[in-house]
Amino acid sequence: MALITTGSLLDFSVTPKKSLRSERFSFAEYSKLFGRKNSFTAFRELSRLIPPDSIELMRSKEPRGVALKSFELRQGFEWFLQNIWNSTNEIYFIAWAWDLSGMAPNYYPGDGTNPNDALIRIKVGNLREFIGTGLNLFPKRTVTGGIALRIQVWESDLRERSFARAMEEAIDTIQNSDLNNLLNLISTATGITGATITLIEKASLELAKLIGTILKANSDDYVDFFEGYYAADAPWTTGLDKYDGNSSTIVLDKY
Repeated sequence: MALITTGSLLDFSVTPKKSLRSERFSFAEYSKLFGRKNSFTAFRELSRLIPPDSIELMRSKEPRGVALKSFELRQGFEWFLQNIWNSTNEIYFIAWAWDLSGMAPNYYPGDGTNPNDALIRIKVGNLREFIGTGLNLFPKRTVTGGIALRIQVWESDLRERSFARAMEEAIDTIQNSDLNNLLNLISTATGITGATITLIEKASLELAKLIGTILKANSDDYVDFFEGYYAADAPWTTGLDKYDGNSSTIVLDKY
């Protein structure tokens, strides 16, 4: 379960297909049933009244991106992990982000990155800022449905070879996940159903569990887990968003 959560997959933005608006309902009936409802939650409530493939995904009005701007390891971290003798901690992130465009998830560390370069040596109470926009977690583009972002924060046990191997295994798990396969299927579909969203939701949760299992097997310690969902039709306010977890604070740059 995520320690820091904002939004939900069911907040992602959908709209009735034109055929549903023009053929199945009169304007008055359509307005009464749907009004301004535009999320999977709203359409799930109306599923008995409309065909399963009668909704389509909305796209954002502007390109959107998300980056990790800074990270702070807060007081209480050492007691949380019972690691009171280490003055400097080796922290790392593994993150993946996606929308419903059919594109594969973007992940960090990315292809060609030396996994050991992802290790952050930091003391409790210190802040690590990333230059420029930050670590690019969701490259800027027009968003379909919404942005889903997961960031897991871990402390390495300092065994560099096993760390690199575990990171490679985690990235391979993302690339070959059921989530990746389902997102790829969306690109060839003419519409989207509630059943498809349920499968994506389950696959997303399962991927997080699989990655956690891999990293725990490396004897690494779990620090925090951020989970965020940003609907495509929601206003996009650029700038910095701060989130406090149990043992850390992250700042995201929405650009």
